[in-house]
Amino acid sequence: MFGGHHQQQQRPPAGGMGQWQAHSDAVPCSNYLCPDTLVCVNQPSDCPCPNTEDIKCLIPDAQDKGAFTVVCSRGQDECADIKRKTQRI
Repeated sequence: MFGGHHQQQQRPPAGGMGQWQAHSDAVPCSNYLCPDTLVCVNQPSDCPCPNTEDIKCLIPDAQDKGAFTVVCSRGQDECADIKRKTQRI
């Protein structure tokens, strides 16, 4: 449905790609470096949400049964709401 295993939207932080590259080069990581938080994790789905008030929602892929997409959302019922909306697609 979203085209891959354990996806997370990637965007460099404000300040531009050059600044992000400089920061990411300074962080030792042999696995996966989360683009929004610069936390080193085993796989993209392990990345924390960039804002502490957000909740990480795992949305199952309708076509690839072992895959899901990671979405960070705010609010207690947001994961259920997002899953409900993606089932319509």
